[in-house]
Amino acid sequence: MTESPQRSDFSHFHPILTRPQDNDLNGHIAGATVHGFFETAIQAFLVEQAELDLREGALAGFVISSAAEFYALPAFPDVLEVGLGVTRLGGSTVEYRLALFRPAEPDACAAGTLVQVFVERASGEPVALPEALQIILAGLQLNR
Repeated sequence: MTESPQRSDFSHFHPILTRPQDNDLNGHIAGATVHGFFETAIQAFLVEQAELDLREGALAGFVISSAAEFYALPAFPDVLEVGLGVTRLGGSTVEYRLALFRPAEPDACAAGTLVQVFVERASGEPVALPEALQIILAGLQLNR
């Protein structure tokens, strides 16, 4: 297990309100739900900051890989935040580093990586990231 990421590693955060059904049978946020929180933060960023039309736009982003590690066990009714960063931009792919935090806590509850490939919606073929999107995502570049 790697060391828990720190809040100070990230400059962008997306709020997450947990729900009772987010808990697993052990009373903690289910691992699959954490992956969903990570993807939600990415999609919200792409819609709000990059102004991508994820339903009908020319580009579609597909998750091709994701992984997570857990350091603490958040549970409903925790209010959480996803720290979002980019570790690699290349061709048609983006590798994100994400971390789940309780507000004001410096250490992450969970952290993960997610790789997304962008394709032309009409053909399904990978396409190079448009320059405007590269610039926006470069603003999330992590130092680590």
